[in-house]
Amino acid sequence: MALDDPDLPTSGVFPNAEELKDCITVTVRQPRSDLDFSVLLPDGWYQQPAPVDKINFSKESEFMPLALFSAAKEMLPPILFMVGVRPAPKKGNVAEWLERQCYLQQFALLRMKLNKFPFGWAAEAVALHASDFGKMKLRVTMFEDGNRLFVLTGMAPLDVWDAWVVPLGLCVNTFELLQPKGQSAPLAPKYSEGEGEPEEK
Repeated sequence: MALDDPDLPTSGVFPNAEELKDCITVTVRQPRSDLDFSVLLPDGWYQQPAPVDKINFSKESEFMPLALFSAAKEMLPPILFMVGVRPAPKKGNVAEWLERQCYLQQFALLRMKLNKFPFGWAAEAVALHASDFGKMKLRVTMFEDGNRLFVLTGMAPLDVWDAWVVPLGLCVNTFELLQPKGQSAPLAPKYSEGEGEPEEK
C-alpha cells in the first residue's frame, strides 16, 4: 500500500502477515503504571536504556524520557524512536505546544499536520535538526492524555530518511498507552470533534 504522506504516513506502514512474524510487540513498564505503553517494533530494532538525568519540569523544554529504541545496537547511524512526557500546559492547544517545542529544541520546522492514531488525535511536525552526526530529519508527534503531554520522536539522518519513514511510521502508528485517561486539551485553534477531520496546517 502506498504511503498517504511521504513523511507523516498513517497508512502504508503496516507489515503484511509474513513481515509481521518478524516484528515484536514491546510493553514498556514505568514506575507509574499510568505511563505504561506498548509499541510494535520493526525486525532487528533494540530497546536502549532511557536517560536517567534528573528532570526539571520548570524548564519548558524538558520531557521525562520513557523509552529509547534504535535500529542499530550501537545507535549509529542515529536512527531512533523516542518517547517522552511532561505535564501539559494550562493554556493553549497541542498544535501550539508542538510548534513551541520545535522552537525550544532548535528544530527547523518544515510543516505540521493533525492525524488520528489508536491513542487519539495528535499534532505532528516534520523538522530538521543539525547534530554532530550531520543533518537529521524528524517526525515529531505530540498528544495530550489526562493532562499529560506525550511526545513521540522518530529521527534519522536526512540522507537516509526515505528508507526509514516506514519503520519509524510503524512505531508511531502502533504506540498505545495501556491506561489512557482520555484527551481533554484542544488539538488546534478552532477545532472541535463536531467539525470533522482537522485541516493540515
